[in-house]
Amino acid sequence: MKDFMSSLWGNKGVRITVIALLAAMAAVSLIQGIRNAAEFSQDFQWDAVKAFTMRINPYDESLHPSGILDAYGFEDVYLQMEANQFPSLLMLLIPYTFFAPLTARYGWIASNLVFTAGIVILLGKTFLKTARKDVFAAFMLLMIAGTPYRNQLGVGQHSLFAFFFFLLAVWFDEREDRRISFTGTVVCLFICYFKYTLTVPLCLYFIYRRRYAKIAVSVILHVILTVFSAWWLGDSLINMIVKPLKVSGALAGEGCLDFGVIFNGSKAAYAAAFAVMAVLFVLALRLEENRGSDYISVLTLWSLIITYHRIYDFFIIVIVLAFFLAKERSIYYKAGYGAVLAAVFFILRIFSESPGSKLVTGILYYAFTLAVTVTVFREDIKKTEQLRK
Repeated sequence: MKDFMSSLWGNKGVRITVIALLAAMAAVSLIQGIRNAAEFSQDFQWDAVKAFTMRINPYDESLHPSGILDAYGFEDVYLQMEANQFPSLLMLLIPYTFFAPLTARYGWIASNLVFTAGIVILLGKTFLKTARKDVFAAFMLLMIAGTPYRNQLGVGQHSLFAFFFFLLAVWFDEREDRRISFTGTVVCLFICYFKYTLTVPLCLYFIYRRRYAKIAVSVILHVILTVFSAWWLGDSLINMIVKPLKVSGALAGEGCLDFGVIFNGSKAAYAAAFAVMAVLFVLALRLEENRGSDYISVLTLWSLIITYHRIYDFFIIVIVLAFFLAKERSIYYKAGYGAVLAAVFFILRIFSESPGSKLVTGILYYAFTLAVTVTVFREDIKKTEQLRK
C-alpha cells in the first residue's frame, strides 16, 4: 500500500492534476470567504475596541447592555457586542477604530489575506521547511480550500492574526542576532496571545526551546497594559480579568470537538484541560531540542480541543505535516492524518456539522491525537533509556 501511494504521487501527471484541483478548490473557497467576510465579519470586535477607546466598558455592555451605544449604530454593522478578549489584547486592534465600521471591516479582510500569505511563507521557513515543494504546495492549497479557513475568514475571526504572529515569533527566535531575535520574538509573542485559547498551548513550544525570558517579558507587557486598562475604564484590576472570562465562558459548551462539548461546559472540562496542559508542559521539559517538529504537532492537535474552538480554528492542523517530515511514519499514521484532514476540512461541512458527523470526526481526531502523543512520549522514553545505557 505504501509503495502504491508513493508511486502514485511520483507520477507527474497525478501530482499536477491533484495540485490543479486543489488550486481550483482553494480559489473558490477564498472568494467565498471574502464574500462572507464583506457581509458578516461578526467576530471582528471592532465595536468592543471602539467602545474601549471611548472609555465605555465593553465587558459591561456585553454582559448587561445599557443602551449607551445605541446612538452610535454599532449593531447595524456588527450585531451584538461580545467583548471576550482581555483589554490588553483589545488594544491591539485600536488602529482599526480610526476608520468607519465598514471601512474597518474591509481593512480586516485585507489584513487577514496578508496574514494568510505570511502564514504560508513562514510555515515554509519554519516547521515545514523540509517538505518537498509539491507536497508543501498541496498542503497550503488544502488549508485554504477547507471549510475551517473559509469560515475563519468569513466570520472575521482572529486565528489567522494570532497564528501568523506565533509563526513570526518562531522565525525571530531562530535568528542569530540576539538583540533582533529577543526583541522580535517578544513583540510577536505579545501580539499572538490575542487568540490565547489557541496560541497559549502553542507557546509551550518556547518552553521546550527554553526561552523563559522571552515568554516572561511578553507576559509582563500585558500585565502593564491590563493595569492601564483598569484605570482607563475606571474598573478594578480583577474585573479586567474576570469580566472577559465571563463573556467567553458563555460559549464554553458550544465548540466543535473540544472538552467543553464533551463535558457540556462543566468544570470537568477545565480540569481535563489543566491536566493535559500539565502533561504537555512535562513533555516540553523532557524532549531533546531536535524534536521540535514532533512537539509542535502534539501541541497543535491538543490546542484545538482542550478549550473552546469552533471548526474555523482547525485550519492550523496542516502544521501536523511536520510530524511526518521529522521521521518516516507507518502507513497507519498517514491514513489517520488523511482521515482527520478529510473529516475536518470537508466532511463536517457536507453533513452541516450534524451530531453523527461530529461524533465520527471526534473519534478520528481524538484517536489520532492520542496516537501521536503516545508515540512522541514513547520515543522520548526510549531515547532516554538508550542514553542511560
